[in-house]
Order: sequence, then structure tokens, then C-alpha cells
Amino acid sequence: MKLFQYLLGVSMCLMVPISSVAQMDTLVIGFGENPPSAVSASNSSGDTSPEQTINHEGLYPNKNAASRFLSFAAMGYTYQDIDNVEAMGYEAWIDAQLGVLPATTLYQKVQDLHQYELDNATYDPTNPPNENQSMWWNAWYDYHMKGNDLLRQRVAYALSQILVISVNSNFSGEPTALSHYYDKLLNNAFGSYRTILDSVTYNASMGNYLTYINNPKTDVINNVFPDENYAREVMQLFTIGLYELNMDGTRKLDGNGDPIATYDNDDILEYSKIFTGLTWGDQEKFGRGWHKEDDSWKYPMQMYDDEHEPGVKYLLNNETTPDRNPVDGKADIKDALDNLFNHPNTPPFVCTFLIQRLVTSNPSPAYVERVSEVFVNDGNGMRGNLGAVVKAILLDEEATSCMEGQANDFGSLREPFIRYIHLGKAMNGYTTSGNFRNVMNDIFERSGQRPLNSPSVFNFFQRDYTPIGAIEDADKVAPVFQITDSQTITGWINGLYRWLFYENYGDEWRKYDDEPDAVRDGETTELNYEDYYAYTSDDKLVELFDKFNLIFAHGRVSSESIAEMIDLVSRLENDNEDQQRERIQIAAYLILTSPEYLINR
Repeated sequence: MKLFQYLLGVSMCLMVPISSVAQMDTLVIGFGENPPSAVSASNSSGDTSPEQTINHEGLYPNKNAASRFLSFAAMGYTYQDIDNVEAMGYEAWIDAQLGVLPATTLYQKVQDLHQYELDNATYDPTNPPNENQSMWWNAWYDYHMKGNDLLRQRVAYALSQILVISVNSNFSGEPTALSHYYDKLLNNAFGSYRTILDSVTYNASMGNYLTYINNPKTDVINNVFPDENYAREVMQLFTIGLYELNMDGTRKLDGNGDPIATYDNDDILEYSKIFTGLTWGDQEKFGRGWHKEDDSWKYPMQMYDDEHEPGVKYLLNNETTPDRNPVDGKADIKDALDNLFNHPNTPPFVCTFLIQRLVTSNPSPAYVERVSEVFVNDGNGMRGNLGAVVKAILLDEEATSCMEGQANDFGSLREPFIRYIHLGKAMNGYTTSGNFRNVMNDIFERSGQRPLNSPSVFNFFQRDYTPIGAIEDADKVAPVFQITDSQTITGWINGLYRWLFYENYGDEWRKYDDEPDAVRDGETTELNYEDYYAYTSDDKLVELFDKFNLIFAHGRVSSESIAEMIDLVSRLENDNEDQQRERIQIAAYLILTSPEYLINR
């Protein structure tokens, strides 16, 4: 039985049909289908039944399947990561990743970079250099190139696109504001979504970005009214969305067949009263600014009840906050966040977004409902357990089935930034010092993407974006296509040319003006081609392309396309190491520009 499972696993995801004269339809064994007849075996090992062997559920993932899984579960991965998933299986790998804690914090990395500058730069002691935004980019990149918490990194990046703050704000030059906020997402990536809502609500970076820090209560005489920004976005973007949803993510309709709004302007006004009275956590009075010396960003905002709107606030679903006497602003915030967290819209709204960012732009209603049910109850009575939700997303039959991967409406365009990180990881990017620096300016200019650098609170692209043409005609969405145009398409192609052929992957800006070149050079990312030199001869090119097809496109590039690519590369000289490296670079370039790679299915 085990041998049979293994032999089927070798061809899993490769679409090798097994047909018979009596059976007119093609049946693909181990490809997610059940045969139209009974299946039996002389013995069954472990928990695997004969039916599971045939329908693929009992197979250990082969390398192509493991690579496909990692394309959903990681921002970038190596050949060794593929081997690990193949050996462990999906669920065991996820369980292991759920237990991998951040090795450090991005906030601490920023502090270390600033201290390095203070220790080494030449400056007037009475006017020491401040932290600068490049420290944030360098800290993020160094963490992600070194860290082995692949799933946590991917989920935190997805959360940063729903719970958005951006450098396009009044704190754009403050790396501590950005790093401290991103740490909240990393640390809570597998925790409670309710905890995340609480954490970001009291976070000073969010308070600044959505302008509700120092938000006072109503003063009609002086024409002062609460700021409505956060009240609007915590509903529209962070929890319930614009329209009432069924558990499967489809919209509820009224008697006229129209969608039903979840809230209106009166609700925004009521919730705006909730988020009043908050100011800097290290200030002694309401209404003041932040202490740069004390690094105010790291403290949760504190409540000044004297500045909090008193009285009853009317929440959604006919709930209210009591008329608390004395006023208790934190209790009001708890009531409001509980109200939104427990709203029936929150599970399908949040889960649909996470499925879109991890697996496919157009999940079926059944897929959304299965994951939403886990959000409601993780099996142990906990609501909003993100670890359980992520596991349900990645292990769902719609994500793991090879048959789904062939459906026209499955998959998504890979985000340009994720492609960039994937390249660095897959090619075993390294530095001579072991430390990485990269402000990632080049990829940002080419794609418009970089962590916490979206143009607005609506992310780099909207979840319901539909490009005109076949996708619109099919009533589907394709969010990443909103940032796909002539600039970003050519940006990717030209960027690959720079990163591969010019061997200039990162932007290693100086940390201070007189920094020695040797230090910067030691932190320059180099792509490692050593594993591929043995496959550059004409008779080995098929193996070279197989390896790149596996690690980048999980084997999806067609044999016809591979044959054309091999024909092209075989025309190049291969007499020395430089020519061998050029063959490797062109092979990677061709795979990374192929439609089968760009559309991840």
C-alpha cells in the first residue's frame, strides 16, 4: 500500500491521465477525483484508506505539490523548504510553523541600527543623528531573509494589507512607528483576531494614521466634533465591510434584490464618539504631541476620560454602550470592538480576504463558509483563532486539490513584491557578513509595493477589483491586477534583468554618510548559483529547467514551453564559469517571466 501511494505521489499534480476503453471520461488517479467504482486493498497502513490514496488525500506531497503549498504559505522558500514539506506533510509542517516564534522584534532591529549609527558615525555630539526611514526597510528585509518563521511572515504580510498603516502619513520618517506596529502583526499572526483589533486600536501609529489620537469629545459651542476616520475604517475595512454577508461570503439581498448596507452615516457618528479621549501613552496631558526622546510610539495610547464622549452610544445590531457614570472610555471601546468582532459579517469578511491573499482571488462560497465556521469556533470554543483559520485555509480541499489548480477561476496573480522576495529566498540569497541590508527602493519603484507603503488605507489594491474583459464578463475579481499596468509589467521584466544579469539584487544604501564601503559590501545580497553549475551542459539543461520550474512555478510551466527555453539557452556558449552562470541566469529569467509562474495556481 505504501509503495502504491508513493508511485502515485510521484505523478501527483503532473496530470498523467489513466483511461480505459469502457470509460469515456479521463480519470486522473491521485488528482482529487474518486473513481466510479469501489476501491480496496490487501492492507491499509496508518490512517490512509484506499479511497484516500486514489483521491490524493492520503498521499504525502511530492516536490511539485510541496512547492505549490509553499507558494500559498510563504513569501519565499528554498529547495530545502520544499524537501521539508515533502517529508513532513502539510499539516505537520503547519503545526511546526505555528510554534515558531519571532527570533527578535523589528522594533529592536531598528534600535540596533540606530545604535550602530550612533556608535560609528561622525557627528556633532550636541546634534546626534535621528532614526530614519531606511532603518525600517533594512530591519524588515534582514528579519525576513534570516527568519525561519515562514508562515508567520506570510500571514503578517497579509494582515498588513487589511489592517493598513503606511509611510504615506505624518510619521513617514519614523521607523519605530512602523516597526512597532508590524511587530503587533507578527506576534499575533496566529493569535486572536479580537486581540489584534484591540492592539491596533490602541497603537499610536494607527492613531496617527487614521487621525483619532487626541480626538476630543463633542463641543458644540466651539464647533468641535469627534474625528470619524477610525470609526469608518474599523467597520469598512477591518471587520464587517459595506454589505451584509452570508457565512459563505455572498451578499444578503433585500426584497428588491439589492445588497443590504451594514452601517450608515449615523452609525459612523455613533462609533466616532467611542474613539475619543485617546492620546500618547507617555504624555501627562491630553492634546500634546509625542516625545521623540522617549520614543512615544512604543506605548499603547492612554485614555483621558475627561475628553471621552459621555452618554449612551448606539452600536450595530441594536446594541448600546451604557451611560457610564463616571465616564469609562476604555469600557466603551471594549464594547464597540466586541460588537464588531461578534458581528456575523466579520468571519466571512476577514476569511475571504485571507483566502484571497494566501490562495485564490475567487474562493468558492463553500470554501469561504468552511473557513468562516472555523473563525466562529476553532473546535475548542474560541472565536477568531487566526492560527486555526490559517490552517483551515491551507488544508482546505480547494487549496490542496490539484484539480482545483486547473480551474479557470482558481489562483491569483502573484504580487510583485512577493515575487521579489521569492527570488531572493529561492536563490539562497546570502551576504558575506551574515547581515542583510536593503531599502527595497528598486522593487518599490518598479511595482509600487513595499511593506507598509501602500498609497492609502485601502491597500495597494482593493479586494473586489475587477479588470475589464474576460474576468469582468465572468463576474470574478482579480485584486492584484489593479497595480498591473505597462509600468509594473515592464518593471518586473527589467527588474529581473538587473537582479539576475547585473547581479544587483538589493539597494544597500549607506546607514550614515561616512560608513566604510567594506561594511556595506559585506551586507550586500548575493544570489547563489553554486547548486546549478552542474546542470548547464546541453545534456543537463532539462534538469536545470526542471529545478527552476519546481522551485518557482511548482512544475506548471508546460513541456512545450520548457523545450523552447532549452532550445534558446543551448545556443549560448558554455565554456567557462561566466558563460555557465549566464545560462543559469537566463533559465531563471525565462521561468520567472512565464505566465505559469506569474499566475499562481
